[in-house]
Amino acid sequence: MRLSNAENAVRISQAAELGSLIRTRRKKLGLTQEFVAAMMGCSPRLIGEIERGKQTVSVQTVINLAQGLGIDLFAIPRGA
Repeated sequence: MRLSNAENAVRISQAAELGSLIRTRRKKLGLTQEFVAAMMGCSPRLIGEIERGKQTVSVQTVINLAQGLGIDLFAIPRGA
C-alpha cells in the first residue's frame, strides 16, 4: 500500500489529536462549524465536540467528517 502525501501524515493516538487535525483542516478550507454541520446534516455543537476530541461521538461520524473535509484516514498495523 502506498500512502499519498505521506510527508503530511500525522500519527494519531488520542481523539483530541484527530479533532485538532479536523479543526485545522476546516479552518484552512475557510469553513465555519455551522457550514460543515449543514453539509454533514448535524448540529454545530457536534462538530465542536468532534474538534475537541469528545470520545462519545461515533467513530463513523468522525470518519464521515474527515472524509468530507478531504482527510484520508489509514490504519497501518505495527510489527509483523
